[in-house]
Amino acid sequence: MNYNELNAHQRDPFLSFDAGTHTYTVGDLTLTSVTTIVDSCFPKFDADYWAARKAPAMGLTAEELKARWEENARRSRELGTIMHDRIERYYLGDDYGDDGDAYAMFRHFAAAERLYPYRTEWRIYMEDYGVAGTLDFLERRPDGTFNIYDWKRSKKLVRPDGQTERTSRFGAKGLHPVRHLDDCSYMHYALQLSIYRFILEERYGISINDMKLGVFHPECPMAYIIPVPYLRIEAQAVLADHQRKFKTLTAEQIVNFV
Repeated sequence: MNYNELNAHQRDPFLSFDAGTHTYTVGDLTLTSVTTIVDSCFPKFDADYWAARKAPAMGLTAEELKARWEENARRSRELGTIMHDRIERYYLGDDYGDDGDAYAMFRHFAAAERLYPYRTEWRIYMEDYGVAGTLDFLERRPDGTFNIYDWKRSKKLVRPDGQTERTSRFGAKGLHPVRHLDDCSYMHYALQLSIYRFILEERYGISINDMKLGVFHPECPMAYIIPVPYLRIEAQAVLADHQRKFKTLTAEQIVNFV
């Protein structure tokens, strides 16, 4: 029996997940993913505008540049998924070996820094808020404290000088109700992990000590472990805003069904 089975929670059986559509459901309720909610808190990238501006200098048409961006994004998602799968397998005792990509960097980190897995790829939810998400790694230290780790195959979190990119270089900000947050990867992920933490503490009875990003990318000189702050007030505001929309949608579904 592995640690995921040993530490199974009584809420686990009620949540279903369709990997093909990336859809979470509890009974007849469809829940919104944490990543989708966080994405909605920040302005959407205007691909048409930026492609039209940048393509001429690159000798490309706007459509060609957008196609290149989409292919790069698709490939990044694919490699990120591979990395996540290999990290989970590592902690379950199945080490893939050096792959020449992000996982190789993770292995160096794991050899130097022992973590104590409690749950990995754990799907958690708050049905009354209409939200669910998948936690990469929850650690329980020997002293009984819990830490959240989220694995990122990203170049956007660390500057060339090795410092964390904590602000938007262009002064961009979030949308209601987080207009004061910088629109940058660091803040996106801090909000994401803060929502996970809120769910764990409010619905699973697990108090979190620290939240960290594990950043592994082949173009980085080393692995980076980046602490992120608990944005409790922001997480509550975002969830409350989503809950209002969720209740309205649920009520409409009931009316239409009747």
